[in-house]
Amino acid sequence: MKLRKFFGLTSRSVLEQVRSELGSDAVIVANHATPDGVEVTALAGDAIDTLLGSRPPATQPLAAEPAPAPAVRSVEVSPAAKPAEPMPWTPPLAIVGDDDGQRPAPIAAPPASPTFPADALAQQLRAELAGMREMIDQRFAAMSWNDNLRRRPLAARFTRDLLAAGFSPSLTRSITERLPDDMNAVQAREWVVKVLSRNLHCVAAADEIVARGGVFALVGPTGVGKTTTTAKLAARCAMRYGANRLALISTDSFRIGAQDQLRIYAKILGVAVHTVSDRHDLRQALDAVRGRHLVLIDTVGMSQRDARVAEQAMLLSQPEIRRVLLLNAAAQGETLDEVVDAYGRVPDAIDKNATSALAGCIVTKQDEAGRLGGVLDVAIRHKLPLHYVTAGQRVPEDLFVPTADLLVERSLRSGTKPSAFTLGEDDLSFAIAGPAGFAHA
Repeated sequence: MKLRKFFGLTSRSVLEQVRSELGSDAVIVANHATPDGVEVTALAGDAIDTLLGSRPPATQPLAAEPAPAPAVRSVEVSPAAKPAEPMPWTPPLAIVGDDDGQRPAPIAAPPASPTFPADALAQQLRAELAGMREMIDQRFAAMSWNDNLRRRPLAARFTRDLLAAGFSPSLTRSITERLPDDMNAVQAREWVVKVLSRNLHCVAAADEIVARGGVFALVGPTGVGKTTTTAKLAARCAMRYGANRLALISTDSFRIGAQDQLRIYAKILGVAVHTVSDRHDLRQALDAVRGRHLVLIDTVGMSQRDARVAEQAMLLSQPEIRRVLLLNAAAQGETLDEVVDAYGRVPDAIDKNATSALAGCIVTKQDEAGRLGGVLDVAIRHKLPLHYVTAGQRVPEDLFVPTADLLVERSLRSGTKPSAFTLGEDDLSFAIAGPAGFAHA
């Protein structure tokens, strides 16, 4: 078990040295500032296991080799110099009285101290070390953030702005770490907008669903706006190409009035609605509408944690069907991640080489969202092409072809609104130092 010392200009550089030399399970023993930077004393993680493993079990006695008797020389000692024989030790006596007088009685032996099994001690020690490691990691994260504030104030400012707009810490860090230091605030904002816009893949107007045509199934959780969005796309197609080039299919037989709502829109447009309940019905319906410019499939909405999501994926696993996921702009980023993971799983009936079963996404309820960064962040990280953005219930007016620059600008402006959920400077330091914060992304 050997302690090692590391030196560096900043706490982050020292921590990287510790991890590279001793591994990610290294234990920080001490750290303090020096005139030249930061000094950290660390210990390899396996040294703790070695220390715990070398401890003998409490229930087994130690087996040791008998020590050899030391060599003794006979020495003549005079009677006067001869030490007295040691008196044998006896326990102290207590005087207690009775009818016959006093008699000595030994004092009761003190209770034995409790003993703990070696496994329990090792588990307790590991738990305490894990708590210390988490506390030290949080401390280093806060120190790292303070270093950024001091050394790169512009990057720290845009870290705060992106987090306030709803972007995830991982995406925020990947952007601000690459932010050039020789820019002013206006140039830095333009650079951030350009980077986000370049990574947000918005489908061009010439390649939108209505213009391109094909068979598209709109999928997503309950209440995300699938039926209304289907009606908006159908109305746009009917006005551009005529009702005879459009076909509507519904698989929603669970919700009361779901088919009636779609039939009302279809009646206004002069289009029939085909209702299907299983894979065989869907195959027959697709064969019946073959040759239409656009076929829209309205699906039943269900939670991303519902087991029937996989059943729906199997129902829609036809070669010509392309699934488009609807994402609620007002939902939390963590919820949207779960939705993409659940609906993006590739069924066994689809090509094994496919990484996602989704052909893109549509952002709905933009008008209800306080911050747009979360839904844009999900689309960027999962590389989902963005086909449309909806903002209202009007059919077909509230459906727009997205523009990346405008969406990113709007998302950054939404982060400037004062709110109880807006992070201040002190709050931001605590948030970044947390387990899910900036330094752990």
